[in-house]
Amino acid sequence: MLLRLLSIIILAVAVSGCATTQTKTQNEQVQSRLTELEKSVQSKDSEIVDLQYQVKDLSSKLEASKNSEVEQVSSSSNEQAENTRGAANIDTAQIIRVKASPEKIQKALKAAGVYTGRIDGRIGAATRQAIVEFQKSHGLKADGVLGRKTWELLKTFLK
Repeated sequence: MLLRLLSIIILAVAVSGCATTQTKTQNEQVQSRLTELEKSVQSKDSEIVDLQYQVKDLSSKLEASKNSEVEQVSSSSNEQAENTRGAANIDTAQIIRVKASPEKIQKALKAAGVYTGRIDGRIGAATRQAIVEFQKSHGLKADGVLGRKTWELLKTFLK
């Protein structure tokens, strides 16, 4: 009788221990799946931002195309002045297509060894050239546009 009672108690302890182990395993699986989903959402958010910048870029190109059909440059000196101003004032939205500040981008470029200018938060010709150099050295399309792939590699230099 005592042996049976002892056997039942041991069996009950063993069964309850297994239930606890199963619960821990299920919690670990749920946590793992949650982490995967969070990474997926973050990736999709990044893609959305990239697509928004592409839409904005295409809209500005379309608008520029419409304006160029309407406007005519009266002299070559006016055209030369416009080109000079355009080179000095690069449109940041056409270059940066990720959620990152110009200062952060310049810091990362400097840490990567491709930017030697001041970290002033202004995206100019030197910053754009540094982006091109970074892209070339990392096997990316060297277009001078800081998109999702370029930023994913570049931001590792901030750590």
